[in-house]
Amino acid sequence: MALKVTSVRLDDKTLQRIDELAAQLSRPRAWLMAEAVRKFVDEQECFIAEVKRGLVAADQGQFIDHSEIRAIWEAKRAALGQVD
Repeated sequence: MALKVTSVRLDDKTLQRIDELAAQLSRPRAWLMAEAVRKFVDEQECFIAEVKRGLVAADQGQFIDHSEIRAIWEAKRAALGQVD
């Protein structure tokens, strides 16, 4: 896959943090920034896909009643000892 050069404007503090992290990982700054962008894009695409899936389900009338959700979460909290 051919890589393309692009630019991004960052404040000094953020760039310094990137450089420090890249050094700790023994990776070049460009690798770290490309990896960060790739992960961000992956997460956002996944989020958008899930929102779309939820909208389709809602359009089909597939809802869970609030009381059911509350009961599920209260049971989980109780199992973890997090009862109010």
